[in-house]
Amino acid sequence: MTDIAVLSKHLQQRLQAALTPDERLVWVGQPIARHYMKREAYQVRVVFAAMVVCGLLWIVGGLARTLIIYGLDFDFLPLIGVPFLLIGVRGLRSPSDLKEQARFVVYAITSERVILLGGDDPETIRTYRPVQLQQIERTEHAGGWGDLILETEHEYDGDSYTTNRHGMLGIGGVRRVHGLIAALAKTLPLAPNTPHASFQQCLITPDIGPLPDKLRQALRAEMAPDERLVWAAQPIPGSYLKRGLAEQSFFIVWTLFSLVLTGFLAPAMWASNRPGDIAPLMMLCVPLMFLSIGIYHLYQPFKMRKAALSVVHAITSGRALTIDASGPLVTRTYAPAGLVHADCIGGRADSGDLLLEPASEVMSRSGNCLQRYGFLGIDEVRHVERLIGHLKQAPVRPSFLDKNWYSDNAL
Repeated sequence: MTDIAVLSKHLQQRLQAALTPDERLVWVGQPIARHYMKREAYQVRVVFAAMVVCGLLWIVGGLARTLIIYGLDFDFLPLIGVPFLLIGVRGLRSPSDLKEQARFVVYAITSERVILLGGDDPETIRTYRPVQLQQIERTEHAGGWGDLILETEHEYDGDSYTTNRHGMLGIGGVRRVHGLIAALAKTLPLAPNTPHASFQQCLITPDIGPLPDKLRQALRAEMAPDERLVWAAQPIPGSYLKRGLAEQSFFIVWTLFSLVLTGFLAPAMWASNRPGDIAPLMMLCVPLMFLSIGIYHLYQPFKMRKAALSVVHAITSGRALTIDASGPLVTRTYAPAGLVHADCIGGRADSGDLLLEPASEVMSRSGNCLQRYGFLGIDEVRHVERLIGHLKQAPVRPSFLDKNWYSDNAL
């Protein structure tokens, strides 16, 4: 929508105050409350729901043990589960807080930039000019709603990094809005570039590997009328499996230790168990919980291998893109100026990774995790690197008179 009359008076005033005199509104919208509240809510709800269940089981088990052994005497054991129950109940209410927060969020596309009003802090105003819109991630759900991620930042709190993703969350018609932002990104002046003969040859005879029908249709739907396909292929599934095993190597030792601990404790608990005493059984839940955590993490590499079968990487005449159809349709697009950081990490037999974004190292207590985005686990990686090299274009350096650029990118 482009009519700001649908906004409250307060939000209209805030948006008008953020605009410059010669700035024209192209699109204005707000998140859909019932979808906005779902961002990160499922994973959070699982954790808090588990805390509620554990708290209830502990309280019920503690009360049953107290009644059986001590009768109606008071015992502190059931009270241990109360904090878990209270924290879990409070956490399950967080999605409703997000739903209320959505009423005070406004997204706008103008003739010069993208504006985000509100969010975690109602007074926050974020702006993104064409130079900052060269890499966009779109998540599209059934019904056409979804998220557009414009920026990912990592904040260090002295102990670990927290990843914050900023953009348009829970909006309707997300594909159309993505097109409007992509059109704004194309207004960025680029340095002259002459495509190499090999790139021109791929335009004539595109290098397209075999693709499943689902991915072929998704790629066709993503193409603009004046856009031509240059190269497309899927990642090598085995590369995803190896990467996943390397990332989860800590949990191999974790699982073996939990398995040995469970094997030793189970017979001992069974032998020492007295009639009506459920404490040994409750204590056995701890190594079993550790074992289940280890098995869950060891399953992730095989899940990654399966997900690789639903991924396609592509290069067109105007951009590079990656489509992941393993769940909601996730599309990461890279305009020519967004490819200047492309870096090739070769492997064996001319296979490897072509990183299209600078790798970011996210550190936590459990170790360091290197996050990579781009064409991961592809064959003929050097050939693809050359195609990317012919497509990428650096933006023209701004003049000292461009106050907008310097105000948005000041250190």
